[in-house]
Amino acid sequence: MRVLVIIGCPEPPVLVPSTIYLLNMLKNRGCEVILSANPAALKLLETADPERYYLKGVGFQDIEMGLKNRLEVDAIVGFAHNDAAVNYIISYKSVYDAKTYAIVFGREVKKEYIEDLEEEGITTYSARAFHNPIPIVAKLKEMLREMIFK
Repeated sequence: MRVLVIIGCPEPPVLVPSTIYLLNMLKNRGCEVILSANPAALKLLETADPERYYLKGVGFQDIEMGLKNRLEVDAIVGFAHNDAAVNYIISYKSVYDAKTYAIVFGREVKKEYIEDLEEEGITTYSARAFHNPIPIVAKLKEMLREMIFK
């Protein structure tokens, strides 16, 4: 299974560890992973994993270029904590026409984000999380059960 993971603005502290956790889970299940990220998020991931233990074998593309240079993928997973992230996830689903999953998170979960994503046919999970990644990790496990073992 080829999975595209989208991460945008890395402002929330939970984003980088949650992304690394997801990459590890996907790779351990034999998935090929491509990461579409904004430059700051990519630099944070590279800094957090200098030996490339988790990033080894992961493909990378700029989040903007991912909308122009379409790759073949089986599924898309996006992290959404702001309007821009919601819009990117919806745009990627439209361009790639792949099964798409989103995790909406933040200090407070915004119901309008969930509604907007679900209106576009995106399977959406939510977690109240900003500093502690454990609520997101629980949702990632739930999402992967549906995505991979469905």
